Amino acid sequence: MNLHYQYLLDWSTTLAMFVVIALFLILFEPRCSQKTYAVSLILFLTVWLGGNLYILFTYGLEVQAAYTLLTATLPSLLYFWIVAKHRGGRFFFTFCMVDTLMIWVMMVTGLIDYAVGSEGLVCFVLRLAAFPVMLYAVYRFARKPYLTLLSHVNKGWWLFAAMTGLFYVTLAVVSGIPTNLRLRPEDMPTAIMVLILLPLTYATIFLVLHQQDALFRSREHQRIFEAQAMMMSRRVEDMRRAEEAMRIERHDMRHQLQTIASLAQRGDSAAVLDYVGTSQANLNAIVSKSYCANPVLDAVLANVAAQAEQLEIAMELAVSVPEKLPVDALELSIVFANALENAIQAVRDLPREQRHIICKSVAHPRFMIEISNPYEGDVTFDRQGIPLADKPGHGIGTRSIVAFAEKYHALCLFRTENGWFRLQLAL
Repeated sequence: MNLHYQYLLDWSTTLAMFVVIALFLILFEPRCSQKTYAVSLILFLTVWLGGNLYILFTYGLEVQAAYTLLTATLPSLLYFWIVAKHRGGRFFFTFCMVDTLMIWVMMVTGLIDYAVGSEGLVCFVLRLAAFPVMLYAVYRFARKPYLTLLSHVNKGWWLFAAMTGLFYVTLAVVSGIPTNLRLRPEDMPTAIMVLILLPLTYATIFLVLHQQDALFRSREHQRIFEAQAMMMSRRVEDMRRAEEAMRIERHDMRHQLQTIASLAQRGDSAAVLDYVGTSQANLNAIVSKSYCANPVLDAVLANVAAQAEQLEIAMELAVSVPEKLPVDALELSIVFANALENAIQAVRDLPREQRHIICKSVAHPRFMIEISNPYEGDVTFDRQGIPLADKPGHGIGTRSIVAFAEKYHALCLFRTENGWFRLQLAL
């Protein structure tokens, strides 16, 4: 091969090392703070890239490819495992998937270059074109749904990780061991079949993952709808009891009026006022309180208010909604239910005087919601500003709120300020 073209291949291989790390970072979430993660990542990349570049330019591409498992794969595997938010099968699947995708691109461009007999130039040009397309496509189309899958799907990751790990080893062996594939034309038919099989396998894996995620969402929605139905049933029962009590109170009204008239004839104004005050208090006690005009949302707020009262949580509800909601009423009520449930969980173990939740919304000029509550401890956020759950199984309500905001293109902000956690949503 022309020495000039060999240098081009070496440079494209060097660039591929940066690209594979960038691809992984797009699909990766750290468990530590952003500052700690940034500092550790810079230190790691300096040592990791420096060592591999030294081997590449000192001993050549053949040696670097033969020892890439020891010099590139294992060190990066160890570092990212330490700082990863999702470990276990999810981590290994992501790690191996990114590496196999890069090896796949490198092998395909190499085979095309070999087929046209350019000895490196076509390969170099194709890789320069493919790398930015890969980065853009993964960031633009794959990042959000893939991170959602990582959060929602809990089963099957180890099996998928084993499959991708086997593909990684197979591609590494086929492409570079014992020598570069270009020097082993008899192995090219096998390599081509493996290259065809890889995208088909990943398509199958993601189809299965998507079906699992759809099942998870379906079950979550069913759980929420059942909870909403229960709250509505309780609300209807409360209103029925209040209506029955009011009917009895109306029936007794003539006796009360006769008593007031008798007291007035005696000139006992103090007794009249006391009797009227008692009757008013009785009426207030049996009236079912309404929090907003929308019956679905009103049922949710009434249920949450009852929970707060049982837990001795002071709750301020000032909810104003437009006559015509800009979103589905049931979905909006789920947002309120999830946000207020999170707030209750955050304050229920605080000292009694600190148990306080404020829920308010305005209908104009835009429908905006703010739910605030004090908290103890630390609240950590991911790179999108979404609070991270501190216990397994938590955070589902927050993810539901974020999904609602994305669906309706709403502005959704989570922030902490002076010991208070605030959720702000603008539609």
